[in-house]
Amino acid sequence: MNMTNDKPFGKARDRLHGRKTLKVNNFLDEFEKDEIKKRVDIVDLFHHFGVKLTKKGKSYMTKCPWHNDTNPSLSVDRGKGVYNCFGCGESGDIFDLTEKMKGLDFKGALKYLKYFQGSPLSKAIVESSTGRRNGNGKESAEDKEANSSPLTASRAAHQLEEKQDNNDAARDAEPGSSTDENVTLTTIADYYHKKLYQNPKAVEYLNKRGLENVQNYDRFKIGVADGSLLSVIGERQRHQLQEIGILTERGAEHFINCVTFPIFDDLGQVVGMYGRSIIPGAKMPHLYLKGKHKGVFHRKASKVYDEIILTESIIDALSLIELGIENVQSVYGMNGFTDEHLQIIKDDRVKTVVAAFDSDEAGERASKALRELLVEGGFAVKEIRPSMLAPAQADSVPVKDWNDYLTQAYDAESVKNAIAQAAPCRPAAREADAFSVTEEYHGYVFTIGELTYRAGNVKELFIGSLRITVKAEYNGLRYYDTADLYSSRSRKSYAANLSKEWGIEPKRIEKDLIQILEYLETVRDRKLAGGKETPDEMTPEERELGFSLLRDPKLFELIVEHMDLLGYVGEDLNKILIYLAASSRKLDNPISALIISGSAAGKSYIVDTVRELIPPEEVLNLTSLSEQALNYAEDLNHKFLSLGEAVHSDTVEHQIREIISGKMISRLVVTKDPKTGKLSSALIKAPAAVSMVITGTHYDINPENATRFFVVNVDESKEQTKRIHKRQRRKFSLASLHERRAVLPEIIRRHRAAQKLLRKLFVVIPFADTIDFPAHLMRTRRDHDRFLDLISCVSYLRQYQKEIMLDGSVEYIETDFDDYEVARDVLVNGVLASTMRELPKGSIDLYDEFREIVRKLARKKNLEPAEVGLTQREIREHTGLGHSWIKTHLRILVEYEYLVMERAHGRGSRAVYRLREDAPIAEITFSMIPTREELERRVKERASASLGNHETSEKD
Repeated sequence: MNMTNDKPFGKARDRLHGRKTLKVNNFLDEFEKDEIKKRVDIVDLFHHFGVKLTKKGKSYMTKCPWHNDTNPSLSVDRGKGVYNCFGCGESGDIFDLTEKMKGLDFKGALKYLKYFQGSPLSKAIVESSTGRRNGNGKESAEDKEANSSPLTASRAAHQLEEKQDNNDAARDAEPGSSTDENVTLTTIADYYHKKLYQNPKAVEYLNKRGLENVQNYDRFKIGVADGSLLSVIGERQRHQLQEIGILTERGAEHFINCVTFPIFDDLGQVVGMYGRSIIPGAKMPHLYLKGKHKGVFHRKASKVYDEIILTESIIDALSLIELGIENVQSVYGMNGFTDEHLQIIKDDRVKTVVAAFDSDEAGERASKALRELLVEGGFAVKEIRPSMLAPAQADSVPVKDWNDYLTQAYDAESVKNAIAQAAPCRPAAREADAFSVTEEYHGYVFTIGELTYRAGNVKELFIGSLRITVKAEYNGLRYYDTADLYSSRSRKSYAANLSKEWGIEPKRIEKDLIQILEYLETVRDRKLAGGKETPDEMTPEERELGFSLLRDPKLFELIVEHMDLLGYVGEDLNKILIYLAASSRKLDNPISALIISGSAAGKSYIVDTVRELIPPEEVLNLTSLSEQALNYAEDLNHKFLSLGEAVHSDTVEHQIREIISGKMISRLVVTKDPKTGKLSSALIKAPAAVSMVITGTHYDINPENATRFFVVNVDESKEQTKRIHKRQRRKFSLASLHERRAVLPEIIRRHRAAQKLLRKLFVVIPFADTIDFPAHLMRTRRDHDRFLDLISCVSYLRQYQKEIMLDGSVEYIETDFDDYEVARDVLVNGVLASTMRELPKGSIDLYDEFREIVRKLARKKNLEPAEVGLTQREIREHTGLGHSWIKTHLRILVEYEYLVMERAHGRGSRAVYRLREDAPIAEITFSMIPTREELERRVKERASASLGNHETSEKD
């Protein structure tokens, strides 16, 4: 860890030279987007969608197609390629316009506009605000320049086979703009949708049914057939509409006086339509297109969710969506579950289907039949009814379907809870379905029934593609091939080839490959989540284990003893400090430690030992750290961070210092409005009260870091090395084997249970004003505060040995003299010697040994100690210490002028080290920090003085 210099917080290398990158799913789309913007004129695109513009100054105006606009309030800026409605606030560019007009997402809009590459947009005939094209019937210079540019645009993806001379604007606005224009269900759905806002009865009907969210009107292109269609179509279009079922054989509108609900396919094109009559008492209130049902309403839901709710009708599905439940699709009535429904949930790998049919006898029969069909198909099935969630009341209408549930103001939580509590009906377990996995060095071995699959070349992280090698084994036979598990075509090919070889049903093999993919996705998601673990509920036995530790008067002796058994010997005060730091994570002011030592001294091992005793879900162990990683960490608050030697940059050091001081992560980021493209700044904050332990090998510590951490030096003495060797040899004894198998797991379990039992309480130090602290250095302003934090940490860990007090509704505990004694011992005898001295402990130890050696040699040679010089080799031979360790500390002692380096025979000769003067390094005295006895005396004196003052005031 390099924490040497506090360099200014410099900017990271800006490889984009200040340009802002946009967050799109595929960064290559950004290049296509810019190219399309250059080629597609926004004015011509409005004309393409059937919206007529009027030139007014430099802008173009029209009535907004997205709200009931009486006066033109939509402004279009041709130069900037953007539009803005001053009435409803709708705004955007050509992509937003296409998304709204065609009901597409960004990807769909990009694809739609891309096809304009070879098909020029027809030029918009734009009138000026005076009603003429441009005064004398000529184009303005601006229009002429715009019209001379090589503008191209795309045709709808589902009509690419149409003739080049088709007028797309007519198709997207009024089908009758050109009597020769082809029309599709998508065209009609758009037309009906635009008519919805002009029909108060239709909107009133939707509101009456509880469907009041206008955004859903646009999202699902809900419309109304008001009878105006016949007046805007030509003869050729009339025949086309009769063929697709929009017009009857007699030429009337099939959905006349109906609210219409289009059914979209994967590409966003309409393949079916449902109509619900808004006329009370209509003979046929429910209408579909003629012929076989096509499509699934809310098709995208099964692509996103593993659990899908199936309702009897589209309005029932929309009722649940209105409540905020998105994982819903609908069937075509009681017996309207089609083969397409079944194939879609299979292809989308839905795991659980919730049959949510009506609360009547017919609905129950249909639900039962669907359950049997789906269970046979390998799905888990749950069943719920609206009446289960909303039992009939004496003064209310019984809830028959989900629309009744919505209109009677029930909530979404009840639906979710009912689904969660419903018992799933699962397929019967078969021998062929037995599934087991073994992870090996080279990959995974999957055993599914009598087949074995060995998967190799599996990437740790993958998205959208996973090509692996699959070795199948069956009755001594072997088959090798590769397969992309995300590709349906690749899975089918592998299954077909293997089926030919062994005569096994290909569907069975496909199902096995999907099971393998789902398992590998689970492994990937666990790694992406950083190995997060959820806390388990504690058993009574675990609670008793935890309490037995926390209530033990010898708690800190047990901590030292248990860490000895876990393998870390010696350094008792360091063990207690690091354990206290980890335990303080739950406090508002946790403490942090910085462990400095040479390589192989054991600094990482002490952290690993303590980390083993903390619940895994409350620990974040990092081995490397990028410059912005902490800014985007999801939940750091009240965690124990073990950073190891992961900190290697000034930027990360700066962030760590701010987290420790401010208990907060804050960053100012640039955001872009998706509609207007305007950039703005946003302040993002997240609480980050964390306990942090960092290890490093650099002794020249940045002062900014030293004042925020408890600096700890690992014992680098020969005696400690001997203790470690002894412990390492014991590791191979029978007694140690018994400890590892029986004792150590119980120790870890006991400490984790105790840590979970720690409550967040306030700590009061009643004698804080009687504590003195050194004040000769500026840095003691922070050191004093951290000493008080250390005292409160000791009290916090001993909370179950104290009385919990109340101040109003606030619970707190008070520090006692036992707490103070432990904290003072850790601080004075362990930490302050390292923290408040400028020299590392290792340098002081080397100086003492060096001084002792030269004094002995001086007596033999009859010289003064300062006259005796030693080379690095001689120092190594006398002390037995390592070369790099001696070299590091000699450099520090020379820099601080305790030693003098000379060269015996000029440049190039060996360096000789001498004492500058034969005197010990001045020790910092901590005597002013009162001992326990002194503190008790001060508290008693204060109490006596207070009592005396009280008696005097009573006499007066």
